[in-house]
Amino acid sequence: MAANVGKTFLRIVLGQELTRLRDQAGMTLAQAAKEAGCATSTVHNVENGTTGFRRIEQLAALLSAYGLNKEDRTMLLDWHRQAKGDDWWTTSATVLPSGMNLYLALESGAVGAKWWQPGVVQGLFQTREYAHTLIATAKAANDTTDEFVESAVDVRIKRQNRITEEGMEFHCIMEEAALTNTVGSSKIMREQYDRILDLSNLPNVTIQIIPKSAPTYRATGGDFGILSFDPAQRLDPVVTCSTVDGAMRVASKDRQTKQFARRFEVLTQGALPAYETPKFLHALSREV
Repeated sequence: MAANVGKTFLRIVLGQELTRLRDQAGMTLAQAAKEAGCATSTVHNVENGTTGFRRIEQLAALLSAYGLNKEDRTMLLDWHRQAKGDDWWTTSATVLPSGMNLYLALESGAVGAKWWQPGVVQGLFQTREYAHTLIATAKAANDTTDEFVESAVDVRIKRQNRITEEGMEFHCIMEEAALTNTVGSSKIMREQYDRILDLSNLPNVTIQIIPKSAPTYRATGGDFGILSFDPAQRLDPVVTCSTVDGAMRVASKDRQTKQFARRFEVLTQGALPAYETPKFLHALSREV
């Protein structure tokens, strides 16, 4: 597994695999805990990805009980070692909305994302000036500090490495309002359009826009994203939505992911084709 994925993501993947192996072995949580020499709650927490075994020998004993071959055993023990410690965003936990820690963990290991974005420019596309102005305008309403604003902006900008440096496939559909709602000044907006243009040229990024005049479907209820993972990780796609209070809600039930996948497909059909995005942005830049 790539070394740049988050520690929490590694714990989630390891936990998912250990759950599968226990089910395959026909063992209960209590039986697995006895093999590992730990409490049943410890195995439960490890399988949920919330923690790891205190000693690697506990995991090794469990893998022996599951009858793993040497290659798979070595891989899982390596995941355990890599998963120790904190994620890069842990020090900024106080500026993250509820649910964002889990979302960032999943985003760190995703190979692809599909995103519907009305209202404001998608976070992974925002310039530092746009992000700073956007977050700062909410400072009084949310009763936050200057330090909070700076830290929140830093997290948002660092997340952009997922598409600019790490090559995550990213398909985003933005409503025209996300591009015409002025944030800060005309200068900030023009720089933001240039940034989106640059990103649209990346081979792993697809950007589509739905003009306000288009008589087509627009998903209501705010933005949403669908994250997908390497099949080898055995993780099902997950859906994330922003709630009214800014929290992040993550769902992985098959019915929910299929429902949002259908919505995204319809949005794709109603949006301008990606090759028309540069022309649309150039026109906006002249108008602003």
